[in-house]
Amino acid sequence: MYAYQLRPPQPDKRLGAVKALIREAHSTARRGSRAWAARMVAESAITHILIISDSPSRRRGVNRALEAELQRLDVDFFVTEAARLQSESSSAGAADR
Repeated sequence: MYAYQLRPPQPDKRLGAVKALIREAHSTARRGSRAWAARMVAESAITHILIISDSPSRRRGVNRALEAELQRLDVDFFVTEAARLQSESSSAGAADR
């Protein structure tokens, strides 16, 4: 999992092309039997684009397209480092130890 963080927060209407890229990437991943999903979360001081993927790589075409669109919109953003998520079954096992 990793996230794009946009400051200042962006209005929904301004990010229409970004949302379209996210929908397209999700559909492409599903057709290719890959795990990739994103969700936009707006807060008062920041807008997050949270991404969960089967790969920590941010060198995919969707990342280049997202970053190009954010740059075109002149949005200040940064990307967090990828973090591995544990499955519920492995978390439960760890809690029992």
